[in-house]
Amino acid sequence: MRYAATLDDNSRIVTNLIIIITLVILCRQVTDVNHDATTTSVLLFILVPAIIAAACLTPRYYKITAEGLVIKRALFPITILFEDIVRLRSITEEELGTSSRMMGMGGIFGYLGTYRSAEIGKYQRWCTNRENLVLIESRTRKWVISPSGADDFVKTVNGIINVAG
Repeated sequence: MRYAATLDDNSRIVTNLIIIITLVILCRQVTDVNHDATTTSVLLFILVPAIIAAACLTPRYYKITAEGLVIKRALFPITILFEDIVRLRSITEEELGTSSRMMGMGGIFGYLGTYRSAEIGKYQRWCTNRENLVLIESRTRKWVISPSGADDFVKTVNGIINVAG
């Protein structure tokens, strides 16, 4: 089964604003008649790779296969095998507590990367919204994802895990 990864309003706004700002800076860079575009060059050097990285790493969809869960991304899809999953449940943003990014992005194409939470500790977050959150725990790692239809996703995966276990 395949579950969509839809952006929430906040991510949509942040993503579009960053892209528009980058395009404005790029236009400024191209049309600079004084040939003094050091500031815009530095900004473009930072923004363009960040946008490309976020676009390539953001989840396109989440898929349940015969072996496990796949977080489908343009680059480096993540597969979590059913046999490795210890616990899977729906959670809310409040249940995560205060989270801080250790290495990730918050808002551009979603909420991506490694985070640390006061409540659950270190986890990988591959979400496109903050509403349909699902916590996946294995023996060694934790992931937070945001499939559309999170309740159905949790019910389906837990049914597979319980039958296999």
